[in-house]
Amino acid sequence: MTDNEKYAGYLDHIQHHLGQIRQAEAPTAEGGNRGFGIFFCQIAEGDAISVVTNGLRFQKITTVMPQELVCTLNEEQRDQAHLITVLTAKLVITMGEGLMFDQVIPSPEPLVEGTDMRGVMTMAHPYCDEDFELLLDDQGRAELQIITLVPVTGAEVAFVREHGTDALLERWEEQEVDALDVYRASAV
Repeated sequence: MTDNEKYAGYLDHIQHHLGQIRQAEAPTAEGGNRGFGIFFCQIAEGDAISVVTNGLRFQKITTVMPQELVCTLNEEQRDQAHLITVLTAKLVITMGEGLMFDQVIPSPEPLVEGTDMRGVMTMAHPYCDEDFELLLDDQGRAELQIITLVPVTGAEVAFVREHGTDALLERWEEQEVDALDVYRASAV
């Protein structure tokens, strides 16, 4: 398999799970080359919007397998999903290390102004089928991991440190937390 064929199904995979690509942003959107582009995906108007990295997999990052990131929020929170995705991808490149599922990345200040979102939790996408997390090649082998970023409050960051991510996910389920809302109240 040549490098050109590797990841050939990425765009189809993303659109199958997250909806049509409505807009793309080049790696040079902020001036200079940040090392990844961005896709904005949406199934239909009024649905949640997903902001997905494109090109993180080509960066020199220590990880089990190449990765891309996605943050899905309510449609009107498009700018916030973009901010969270870009900040996290830049952090990954700066650190030179990929992410793992069930990891919490804290922030010393709110990620989004007017919220208490003090970090992101990495996880399987809460609204996609389980086959979303892995892009398979034409031989059925995993060649790319897609990690979802879900904003968490400061209290939730502390809760995860003490009780683990499963305990937070249980709390979210009990309280029917809307993980698509960056302005939601803390579950703890």
